[in-house]
Formats: sequence, structure tokens, C-alpha cells
Amino acid sequence: MHITPSLALLCLVALVVIAGGLSMLLTRWLIRLLPQWGMVDRPDFKRHIHRVPVPRGGGLGMIVAFAAVTLLFFGLVLKESEGVFREALRFLAPLLVLVPVGIWDDKAGMMARTKLLFQFLAAGLAWWLGFRLEGFFGIHLPIWLCFALTLVWIVGFINAFNMIDGVDGLASGVGAISAICMTVVAVSTKHYGFAAALAVFIGADLGFLRYNWNPARVFMGDTGSMFIGYVLAVSGLMLNARLASAASIAIPILACGIPVLDILFAVWRRILGNPDASKTFPQPPDEEGEQEHPGVLGRLMGIASRLGTADQRHLHHRLLIYFNRNQRKTVTSIYLLALVMGVAAVACCFFPQNRVNFTLVLLLCVFAFIINRLAFIELWQTTELAYHNFQSAHAGVVITYILNPLSDLAFIVAAYIFAAQHSRFDTGDLLRYVAILMAVLITSRSYRVFWNFAVSDDYFRLIRTLIYGFILARASDLFMHSHHVTRLHSYAACVAIALIMLERLGIHYLRNWQVSSFGASSLNPAPKTRTLLIGVTPLTRFYRNHLLSDIELAGTEHLVGIVSGTHGFQHSYCFGLKVLGKLEDLESIINEKRIGKVVLTEELPPAELETLRQVCRRLAIPLARFQCSETGISG
Repeated sequence: MHITPSLALLCLVALVVIAGGLSMLLTRWLIRLLPQWGMVDRPDFKRHIHRVPVPRGGGLGMIVAFAAVTLLFFGLVLKESEGVFREALRFLAPLLVLVPVGIWDDKAGMMARTKLLFQFLAAGLAWWLGFRLEGFFGIHLPIWLCFALTLVWIVGFINAFNMIDGVDGLASGVGAISAICMTVVAVSTKHYGFAAALAVFIGADLGFLRYNWNPARVFMGDTGSMFIGYVLAVSGLMLNARLASAASIAIPILACGIPVLDILFAVWRRILGNPDASKTFPQPPDEEGEQEHPGVLGRLMGIASRLGTADQRHLHHRLLIYFNRNQRKTVTSIYLLALVMGVAAVACCFFPQNRVNFTLVLLLCVFAFIINRLAFIELWQTTELAYHNFQSAHAGVVITYILNPLSDLAFIVAAYIFAAQHSRFDTGDLLRYVAILMAVLITSRSYRVFWNFAVSDDYFRLIRTLIYGFILARASDLFMHSHHVTRLHSYAACVAIALIMLERLGIHYLRNWQVSSFGASSLNPAPKTRTLLIGVTPLTRFYRNHLLSDIELAGTEHLVGIVSGTHGFQHSYCFGLKVLGKLEDLESIINEKRIGKVVLTEELPPAELETLRQVCRRLAIPLARFQCSETGISG
């Protein structure tokens, strides 16, 4: 039978309507039946955001609707395609493991490790039935790695949708958007049978969403969230196997990008386990009693225990704070993010098959944008942990005497290779150049400087030392009468100095950027003070550096700008901060910028100081003086 695109579209719409109608009827029936079975989610006012008891386990309705319509369609309508019906049976078989586990967990609760064991069992069954991750980006996987990655893929998707099921309509809506994007890809590549199965899932999902939209009349529970995660995980594997593109794995990853990123953030956050984060972010009740485990094995045990611990730092929790606990705005914003990533997923299938790099670049760009905007907690904890260790004396010894010489050696070799990439280059000359430069660096004080406590003079001295070293390397060519590439040393010097300085300054820049982003982020749940500085003096720089370098203070204040009594500084940037105006404009600046604290970093005449006090007193703004002075010690 020849299937035209218009006929396929009409069939898909009919499947969505039929599955949606049946799902709505079953869900409405379950709303009355679930409380009789004792499946009710009662709020504990700690982790739950709802305030009244709500039936839990309503995902069973969309599972029954999905299974019934799928079997009827592939068994009766497409009865001549016996292979398709058998594939539908294989698709549904692992649900015989997941659905009873979900129902039991929604009714009586189940230990996380026990539930995870059954999830791996279902994933193993799916692999045995032929749903496998056999390769990606043109790489064919060996059977053992295929088995391991398939299990991680399916269990990861299941738990990803379980984690985002924290706001009314979120998991079901994101699941429907992801499935719609995969359906568009399937139709565009003429895989109509696969698109029909996804259409049934979309209808069942939307039928449940009718009663799960805020304020929800029923929750899907683990029964529904595991079902959605499983269906989309296996659908992604089927899509990856059906498409002829080497980059087809990017399509399901982008289509389900929000839950995928959320679970990656959660794993990242819990592996870090940064104890200092408790000073900035409120710890969930489950983590308060966590004990430190000494030793490598103890640390691994601590990481394993944290991975199974729930917290309130997921994406929807952050947006709930941003939208003042407005669930509809939170869900709508996540829908829009999911839609953007879904459009990127659909775009991947139109890239040329021999241009895998296009898909990879798109995938990395989308994920980098989302991570930069939403993963500020994880980025903050990572840089805080790194910077905390970076300031220790032990880290200084390791960096100065081991890491810096090795990195300098690698950068110098890379610089010479880059500078001579289009010319003949003798290995003996390269060894001589590197030996001269490393000897100059070692005999200077470059490897006696603790670069985690360096000052600007140390950086300029390092640049001068490198320049002297390259001059000596060039002079050795004249002495040895060796052939050298035109402008070789000049190009190599520019590249090497840039790389070495980037390595020395990178951790400091990353820390400063993270502190600024953390303080300015509107998604940050921690209270932060918007501070205005008075005066352009060295104390202004010192105050800013003090906030950036002190682990206890970093992120607690957001420096908005500077007010200066000198007219020449107005509307310019000093010490990385904008000069917003002069003292006469102070009151309007405080009101416009919502200033919460004013810090004086210069000496003012008595009249101006009194005016400043009156303005701060009238606006109820704390006024402080920051000063650095020498105090004698008696005795």
C-alpha cells in the first residue's frame, strides 16, 4: 500500500485523537479510584510544593491507553505487517517490569536502589529484545560497550523524567514536546510506522496532561514518569538505528534535552558534594546529616550515597523561585526551552550525512548556552572547589614545581610546531630551542613564584623572560649556522606567550567571571546584596578583589557600580565597574539600581559625608566605610 504524506498525516492525527480520548477517560476514572487504593500524595511541606492531597499513579491511564491503541493499530489495521506487530510487542514487553514497580512505589514506596535494580532489569530486557545503542557519530561499538551504554541510556532517560516530575504538567508536557519533535523527524524520513507509535504516545500523554495541568487533579507518579522516560529512550534508540546519518544520536539527545541536562546537572552537583555550598544554598533535609568518609573508598561511598539523595536544586526549583512559585510560568518557560532544543533536533536531520561536524557543533552550542544560563549552581560549586584548593600551599607547590613546567614545555613545543607548520623543520633545532627556553625559565625566578598568589609584576617578568629566551634561541641559529624558518621565533613567541599567560591567568579569570555571573543571576536563590561603591581609589580595587578572593564573601554581594565626586570619571569604567554618576545623583541611582548597601572607599569632605549619611538614612540603606590602615601592636 502506497502511503502519501497527506494520508500519513491524517492517520497520525487520528491516532493522537483516539489515544488522547481513551487516556482522558481512563485518567478521569483513576482520579476516583486511586484514593480507594490508598495511592494519594500527601504534602509534607518540605520537598512537595502542593498543599492538598492529590491522587498519585495516574500515569497508569496513559500506559493502558498507549498499549491498547498500539496493539489494536498494529495488530488489526496493519495486520499484514506481522514484523511491525512483533516489534510493537517487543517495545511493550519491558513495561511488564516497570509498571508493577511504579505502581508499588506509588502505593507503598520503594527503596531507590531496589527501584534502580528493576530499571536496569527492564533496560537489559530491552537490549535483549533488540533495542540497542550500536553506534554513534560513525563509531561502531563492541558488544560489551553496546550493552553497557544501552543500559545507561535507558535508565538515564527513565530517571531524567522522574526527576523533572516536580511541577504540575512538566514531565508530561516535556515528554509530549520531545515526542512531537521525534515524530517530525520520522515523518520527514518516511518512517511512518515509527511515527504512528509516537503519535499514539503523544495522544496518551496529552490526554493525561488535561488533568495534570496546574492545579493538578492527579499526579502521574513513578508509574507515569518511568513510562515516559522508557518510551522516549527506546524511541531514541530506534531513531538512531533507522536514520542513515552518523550524527543521528544527537536528535533524541536534543529532543529530550531538558531532562537530559537536568539529570546531568544533578549528577554533577552531587558528585561535587561541595561542603561550602551549604553557606550559599540551603541544603535539603536529607543531606544535613551526611557524614564525611575518609579515604578513597570512603569518598566513593559518599559519592554513591549523594547520587541517591534528592535535593531542591533542579531546574524547575530554580525557576519556581524566579517566578515566585508560579507553576504555570515555570512550566511554560521550560516548555519554550524544550521547544527550542526540539527545533535544533529537527534541524539535525537536514544536515548532509557527510557533515557530522555540523551536528556536533550545533549540539555543543545548544548545550553550552543552556549550561551557561541554567547551571550556575554547578559551575559555581566547581569553581569554588577548584579555587579553594588553588589557594592552598600544597596546591601552590604542585602547580609551581610540576604543572607549570610541564605545561610550559608543551606550549613551547606546540608554538614552534604551529609556527613552522608549512615549512621544513629539523627536530634537532626544535630540541635546542626548547632546551634554551626551559633553561632560561628555570634559571629565572619563574618557577619560584606561587602563581596562585602572583602579582602583576610577576606576570610582566614572565613575559620578559620568555622574550629573552626566544631571542637567545634565535641567536643560537646564528651561532650554529642552522637553517631557520622565516619569522619562526617571532610567531612561536607570540603563540607561546599567549598560551602560557592564558594558563596562568585562566583560573583567576574563570573565578571572577563565575562570581560576577553568580551574583547577577536572577535565578540565584541565595540572598545577595546589591552594593554601590563611593569613590575611585585603590581601596575600590582592593574591596572588589577582597570579594572575589574571599571564599566566605564571594557571591554574597553584587557590585553594581561606582559613584565618584570627580566629574572626569563619569560614565567610564574603573576596576571593571561602571561609574554611574556623581554624588549629586546618589539618591536617584540608589532607587533606580535597587541598591541595598553603600560602601565608602575614599575620604570625603565633612559636608559631602553628612549629605551621604542623610541620603542613606532617609532611604534606609546601610552605609559602611572600607579602609585599610596600619595598626601598631604594643608590647
